[in-house]
Amino acid sequence: MSQLLSKAYEGKYAVPAICVSNMESVLACFIAAKQAAAPIIIQSAYSEMEPQMITYRDLAGMIRCFGERFPEVAYAIHLDHGMSEQECMDALDGGFPSVMYDGSSLSFEDNVKITGRLKKAAGTDRTVEAEVGKVGGEEGKGDGKCHIIKSEPKQLKEFLERTGADAVAVSIGNVHGSRGCDKMVPNLDFGLLRQLNQACSVPLVLHGASGIPEDDIRKAVTMGICKINYYTQLYNVYMDCVKENIALTMEECMGKATEVLAEEIKKIILICGAQNKALSEAGKESL
Repeated sequence: MSQLLSKAYEGKYAVPAICVSNMESVLACFIAAKQAAAPIIIQSAYSEMEPQMITYRDLAGMIRCFGERFPEVAYAIHLDHGMSEQECMDALDGGFPSVMYDGSSLSFEDNVKITGRLKKAAGTDRTVEAEVGKVGGEEGKGDGKCHIIKSEPKQLKEFLERTGADAVAVSIGNVHGSRGCDKMVPNLDFGLLRQLNQACSVPLVLHGASGIPEDDIRKAVTMGICKINYYTQLYNVYMDCVKENIALTMEECMGKATEVLAEEIKKIILICGAQNKALSEAGKESL
């Protein structure tokens, strides 16, 4: 993943990170990326895979199979929100070359220690994303309550120096989930984002993009955001299509849902400015 993010950082665009958990959502990612000639990060969290009885190795293998079918697509496989050190290690062992450790609920020191250990285990060939501060909202099996702690520039700089993390998710008023936390509207602090970008030299990540105005997304991209996570917006589009076509056969219904999801992902690619950015990167999986 770090290869895709480095190019995005240099090119001042962002790579969309799409949460998946089944064949249809993986296929939609590849269809959209091919049509838009864009790089894409295909990610999932344990909380999304577990209900469907899918293992890390299952999902990684499925994504790589589609990668062979779509050789023109530059993609990365990534674990979203590893909630424990063991989850991240299991994903690395299961074929994920990139993981995000979410130590936002821990003390700063514990977050540093575990992130540092994971980066050491991952080595230089695999990517570790971390979180400094705390993005609130409905992530994983949380309660969806607002526990936002905005990222601090000095703390971010120290964190990176001590952990060697490859990318960092920042908390600047963004929230997980379509309703946000306690139905709050996301309100990005661009002054803080500018300071965070100036304090470090690694790609910054924006979680909880669903519900953030498109113009705010575009502005954030100009200020160091290189990876943007989407789930709820895509989930809603996908499930609405399934409900509308529930009377069809399973194959017809899921086919339509895949098409609709691919179209929505293409819209996201355009918002991120990633269209026509995969031409020099295509044909391989990014580590």
